[in-house]
Amino acid sequence: AAARTEGALALLQGQAPAALPPSVPLAALALPHVPRSLPSRLLERRPDLAQAAQQLAATDYALDAARAAFMPSIRLAASAGRADASLIPQAVNVFALGGSVLAPLFDAGRLRAQADAAAARRDQAAYAYRKAVLAAFREVEDALAAVALSAQQEEALAQQCDALQDSLALATRRYRAGYAAYLEPLDAQRNLLSAQLALAQVRGDRLAATAALFQSTGGGWQAGATVFSHPKEQP
Repeated sequence: AAARTEGALALLQGQAPAALPPSVPLAALALPHVPRSLPSRLLERRPDLAQAAQQLAATDYALDAARAAFMPSIRLAASAGRADASLIPQAVNVFALGGSVLAPLFDAGRLRAQADAAAARRDQAAYAYRKAVLAAFREVEDALAAVALSAQQEEALAQQCDALQDSLALATRRYRAGYAAYLEPLDAQRNLLSAQLALAQVRGDRLAATAALFQSTGGGWQAGATVFSHPKEQP
């Protein structure tokens, strides 16, 4: 599992798979400070939101092109350095000229169908973008909740480990003084080991939740930067 993880980390860095240098112990890893609120602008750096936004922009251009196909193709004759407006007596009625040279020829509704299809694709892209934004907000909220709750669990388990450590020391002294059987310090050791394993698991969950928060925000945040809890509060 360690070798596979090292290969995955090397791939993320664009390098060939290789053994990584030994890292610090789990208890020595420093966790970044997570602010109470994060600016929504962080989500703009997410690749999925950027892709959805570009897809929406592309469908907007396609819809504009489909609508532009209804514009008649007109030739203007230059006279004395300006366009001859006599070619179009009433520009307002240019689309009401029927099958003349100023309007597209009869195409069995092809242009209208293309415009409707482009509008439908644009609406689909808009809904997809909205869905991506809502999913991004949900991931951030889930990660923030996981970080906060895992921190509370870690603090409680650390206090429990301290209490069990004292209990083990007391049980050991009682055994050495002849006031208790050897089973008492063994039970204290077993309870302390279970609490230490739970503490290590919760700390790993907290590290994973912090990494998920970095990922959900599009790469983290700047320490000490001003954060906003709602887009309306942004300058």
